[in-house]
Amino acid sequence: MYDADKPMLVGLILIVSVLLGLLATGIWSGTVLPYEPAGMYLKKIEVDGTPLRVEVADSEEERINGLSGRTRMAEDRGMLFVFEEPGKYPIWMRNMQFPLDVFWLDGSGVVVDIWENASPDSYPQIFEPRAEAYYILETVAGFSEVYNVKIGDRVTGL
Repeated sequence: MYDADKPMLVGLILIVSVLLGLLATGIWSGTVLPYEPAGMYLKKIEVDGTPLRVEVADSEEERINGLSGRTRMAEDRGMLFVFEEPGKYPIWMRNMQFPLDVFWLDGSGVVVDIWENASPDSYPQIFEPRAEAYYILETVAGFSEVYNVKIGDRVTGL
């Protein structure tokens, strides 16, 4: 190897290292969340045609903890609470650090109720839906306004 080639090789190694570092931290992929559960499977659903990746909370412990304690969530993410049978499952904002839009869905994925801009300051208020639901979907506040989601719209991919 010629001495003139060494700076080029060092530069190439540096560029590859930076690119690998960006991929490893998620910055390149568009995710800069402070919390990304290791090995978490994110289910792909659509809210009236709008794609969304959700964490699935289908155990009692996961449903109790929900998004509590997290500082934020990306706009294309959410949490889907899955229940074994229909019911009027209430929501509260205990230990939440950012506002949410909350959607209650029936067994077919139809939105049966919405709590828009649920504020962490509303705790200990409990919001109960008007109709029974099989699912609860939580997104960042403003999702329903931006994507014009309303009662009667359908969520697919459940």
